[in-house]
Amino acid sequence: MSNTKSPSCAYLCCLLVILLDVLKCTPASIPRRRLDLLLNATWYKLIFRAIFFFLSLSFLFGVGCRPYHVPSPGPKEPGYLETESPSGDVARGIYHTVKPKETLWRIAKSYGINLQTLAEINNIDAPAQITVGQKLFIPGATQIKKIIVDTKETSSSPPIIKTKNVFIWPVQGKVVSRFGVQDGLRYEGIDIAAPLGTPVKAAGEGVVVYEGSLKGYGNLLIIKHEDDFKTVYAYNYKNLVSVGQKVKRGDSIANVGNTGRYPDPRLHFQIRDKDQARNPLFFLP
Repeated sequence: MSNTKSPSCAYLCCLLVILLDVLKCTPASIPRRRLDLLLNATWYKLIFRAIFFFLSLSFLFGVGCRPYHVPSPGPKEPGYLETESPSGDVARGIYHTVKPKETLWRIAKSYGINLQTLAEINNIDAPAQITVGQKLFIPGATQIKKIIVDTKETSSSPPIIKTKNVFIWPVQGKVVSRFGVQDGLRYEGIDIAAPLGTPVKAAGEGVVVYEGSLKGYGNLLIIKHEDDFKTVYAYNYKNLVSVGQKVKRGDSIANVGNTGRYPDPRLHFQIRDKDQARNPLFFLP
């Protein structure tokens, strides 16, 4: 992608030239009946002069008559990862405190958010898990809403989908950082602690689409799977596969390292569905 800017400098220069000519050519001592003729003649010259200056600036600076495009600092890597930190951007939303008789489904409907999204970002496996006083992060919301509790409502809550047979754990270990919001930042994966050098397994069959090093992620691999899924493996000590290589589920693709944000060895793991970060715990067995 590229950023688009307007040739504002060229326009401002031309307008400045026109303004100076008007101020110079229209003194207060000129009679009003002659001013119109003078302005008409002056504007004819000014239009020609403005075109001349604009074309000159266009030639010198390559501005042209259309907006010009400034290349981005660098192309986004496959998977659209933030280059600064796996925590991504500042989490935009508010916290809702659960009140008596409120359900996850009713809260989701009131805020106009998908139930699955609300469950994943708050690490809720089942709607019955929420308790009074619990704080739920509502992404995208700008103000707290009152939840209307309808005791006569007959519609049932849709299920929270947990697909447990698509991917396998890339490494065995304790989950030391979870998907969701942490310290005001959106964390787009999980961190799994494991000894330095532990083999990292491909979570599913696919093709390696990125292999290299990325700021905030250290040594990084991205594998593309069927149905527009991608898995991300970061902080690696060493990558063992290359771009274009086909891998099978369970193949060794890297070694656990500490090349990312933390000194202790761990694997940063993401699952992306059509380049949208999903909670890996909803896909792992």
